[in-house]
Amino acid sequence: MSLLAALRMLNLARPLPRHVFFFGLPLLLGLSAHALFNLVDTLLVGQLPGTEGARGIAVTGLCDPVTTFQTILFNGPIAGAGVLVANRFGARDDAGLRRVALQATGFVLLLSVALGLPGVVFAEDLALMMGAGQGEDPRQLEHCTSYLQVLLGGGFTGGMFLYLTTLQRAVGSVKAFMGLFLLSNVLNLLFCMLLIYGPGPYPAWVPQAWGDFAQALEVPRLGVVGSAWGAVLARLVSVSLALALAMGQGYLRGAMSWLLPRGQALRDLIAIGFWKNGQVAVRGLAGGVLIRVLQFAGKGDEAVVSGVFVGMKIELLLTLVAFGWGTAAQTLVATSLGAGKLDRALEEEKAAAVLASLCGLTGAGLLLVFGAEVAALFNPTPELIYWSDLFVHITALSFALTPLNVVLSQTMFARRQLRLPVILDGGVLLLVMVPALAVAAWAGAGIATLLWINSGCNAALTLLYLAVRVRAGSSSQGAGASAQA
Repeated sequence: MSLLAALRMLNLARPLPRHVFFFGLPLLLGLSAHALFNLVDTLLVGQLPGTEGARGIAVTGLCDPVTTFQTILFNGPIAGAGVLVANRFGARDDAGLRRVALQATGFVLLLSVALGLPGVVFAEDLALMMGAGQGEDPRQLEHCTSYLQVLLGGGFTGGMFLYLTTLQRAVGSVKAFMGLFLLSNVLNLLFCMLLIYGPGPYPAWVPQAWGDFAQALEVPRLGVVGSAWGAVLARLVSVSLALALAMGQGYLRGAMSWLLPRGQALRDLIAIGFWKNGQVAVRGLAGGVLIRVLQFAGKGDEAVVSGVFVGMKIELLLTLVAFGWGTAAQTLVATSLGAGKLDRALEEEKAAAVLASLCGLTGAGLLLVFGAEVAALFNPTPELIYWSDLFVHITALSFALTPLNVVLSQTMFARRQLRLPVILDGGVLLLVMVPALAVAAWAGAGIATLLWINSGCNAALTLLYLAVRVRAGSSSQGAGASAQA
């Protein structure tokens, strides 16, 4: 695509770019709210007095790869359900849509039990595996174990919430998608404020009336573990509302037997879910290795570890913004393929890629300027701010490029090119980046060097995605067409 063609995709006076923009914007805002869900928790934990704040951030950072991995396992089948529902929505197959939606509901419920129970039982082992108890905090292992038990045991709330919002997105109800995410954020803030601080003390910016309210309720002060309970309760309320909405719309109405996933729908959910999970697992594994080598290079210094974790939280925000455009592209392409509109699917993919790239460049530029100020919101410790700002500055290039590779990879799933994203991600992240990080850490490389390796490999991955997609050109439409046959 030429520069002139890319600029034309930014012209919102044209019908197709305008449609992609206004379809993608609520998804972007909704997923930004989802990222803020986790950022708010970290911010509130970081405001705990004394060393408790930095130690609390370290707990969330150590546990994040584990809780994220559970989300990854939910994400694959849920993304598959989104593609299947969008295909049937595009084909105007109402009965098929309801059948797939109910079968996916049953699948997510079964998966919730399969993931939740082992998470509760083996929480301490998982915490030890992530390095809990190796720092200066004598209660770190205890807090990590409790934190994981709550979030993994209550993971069904996160899985069902992601599925029910994906259902709204797949049928084009992007305002409902955005509204549910925004509501869950407000509830998360309220529950976490109560459970993290309890009767107090509260940060100076919290009104005294709120502290009086918490004291009247006799809510216990749970610290960092309170952030986990707040998240689960917020999602539980949000799931109840999302379920009522979907039932009212008729998308989850049908025979009870439809809740049992089987047949072609089950095979499709497993196939898309397996490869989608494979891609995200590759990225999660690479992220876990990065955390471990940074811990090793930081020699247990809490300011270093917490500062880098804050930087990663900021990175997560931009990544989820990127997934706003990625899910928009995936839904639009899947719907157009379901309707047999192959040329339109290609144009929608191009428009989403251009808009995502502009968003990535803007976000990276803002973080380069205001990175230190953003880090200070979490915790004002100078050393923590320094390491967080360093993380942001070194990884700014990959920040800028990530939205493009997210859009390209998500449309590959919509076209049923299921293996390709896993091959590309695995080739760069597992075969190049992970060995490079391990060798560099073993050789005594500093944190900055390790971050440069991470940033360079992620930037190279985006360029590889672009090269593969450009080479495929319009021929990739055949994959989507054949998938609908």
